Amino acid sequence: MKILFIDPPFQRFMGFYRFYYPLGLATMSSVLHQQGHIVKIYDAEHSPNTDTLSWGKASALCDAYNDALENDSHPIWCEIINYVKLFRPRIIGLSILSVKVDSALKIARICKDIDSGMIVIAGADHPTVFPSVILQNRNIDIVVRGEGESTIFDLVQTLEKNESKKFLQNIEGISYTHNGQIIHNPNRPLISDLDKIPWPRLDSLVQIQTYRPVDFGAIMASRGCPYHCTFCGVHNIWSRRVRYRSIQNIINEISLLKEKYGVKYFSFRDASFTLNMDRCILFCNELIRRELNIKWECLTRIDLLDKNLLEKMKKAGCVTIRVGIESGDETILRSMKKLIDLEKVKEMARLLNRMGFYWSTYFMFGTPLETRGSIQRTINFIKAIDPPFVTLSRFAPIPGSEIYHNLEKKGLVSPYIDWSLENNQRIESHYLLNMESTEFECEMENIINYVEEHNHKKSLEIGIRDARLL
Repeated sequence: MKILFIDPPFQRFMGFYRFYYPLGLATMSSVLHQQGHIVKIYDAEHSPNTDTLSWGKASALCDAYNDALENDSHPIWCEIINYVKLFRPRIIGLSILSVKVDSALKIARICKDIDSGMIVIAGADHPTVFPSVILQNRNIDIVVRGEGESTIFDLVQTLEKNESKKFLQNIEGISYTHNGQIIHNPNRPLISDLDKIPWPRLDSLVQIQTYRPVDFGAIMASRGCPYHCTFCGVHNIWSRRVRYRSIQNIINEISLLKEKYGVKYFSFRDASFTLNMDRCILFCNELIRRELNIKWECLTRIDLLDKNLLEKMKKAGCVTIRVGIESGDETILRSMKKLIDLEKVKEMARLLNRMGFYWSTYFMFGTPLETRGSIQRTINFIKAIDPPFVTLSRFAPIPGSEIYHNLEKKGLVSPYIDWSLENNQRIESHYLLNMESTEFECEMENIINYVEEHNHKKSLEIGIRDARLL
């Protein structure tokens, strides 16, 4: 069968260059390719004509997305239409984050207008949490809930034999409509051995020649996160149980990507890469032994680092560490269940700066208990730790997160809110309990100015604005 996976556009409408590619879709493409199917990935977020943007510029361009949703003749929609007509897939697979719901549903309509017989499947975060809501849209036929590789294998195999929905009843992990009823099959168990999942198939990407080697450096070494941060929804797909790929499997993939695609900079997309510090040291030792001579980055918690580990990581080629600190206010951190000690964060910050890491911090403003005082304490904390880069975000509720459930109880969110407005680059907030929205917007303007001035100053000191460009 011919299958087309689509990552719907959002940031691209703002002219924002997104490093990397849709990793999950490429993995499922590999699974289906092994079955003999013809699979393509249309990464509608990707364009070589975009650029990295500061938070302020991205914020100013947010409305470009909403404008495009109302403009059927926008060039990006036309691109998608032309490719769907050219490829003529039997199945369309849409990866849907919450902010992209409207974009994805528009693509589903486009595909059904081209060929009403196309089977449109929705998966990823938003459909996993809200399968019934997504299936209320007549252009969506099936929802894949949770981890997708095994489910898509069984689903496509069944659809190839018989497209009648009565044959879907034994496929775990899907929801669908049949005879006017929405049916939720039992959840599918998580894949226990991640080494059995084939590596992502990059050759499935449409216009692969327009990507840069650094875009192919995304790697998942594990799945799952044991922490309970109230704003996060990682557990919706991966659960709180952490599963690991073998170190040999990971390094073999790195070797292949370097040899075949010229990748020299890798980004580990795990929720907390250094969760198992002993394992991380073993990984670094193997990288050093193999003499791959790569540079890499990872995302982790700042309390999952120590001097010994950092020295080993640096020797193995790690140049960037991205850490979520989120707030410099103790009350806000407790409300987030972000259980970190700010004094210990300061100690680790001094160590990271002394060791010359390009470390990037994530700070989030606008969670429900935010106040002018908590904002100022966070700014003061950023000044105290002086990171090379600050990544800023405005709180947006993630379905399935604890904060989302709390806001839902207060009647402040529902599955039917305008998700196009719920992105981290908007300064408007509707979820503050202790501040007026206009007051918060004014504070956000000041935060943007401070953070961008800080990042610019640090880039001049260090000589780079992004370690991925090394």
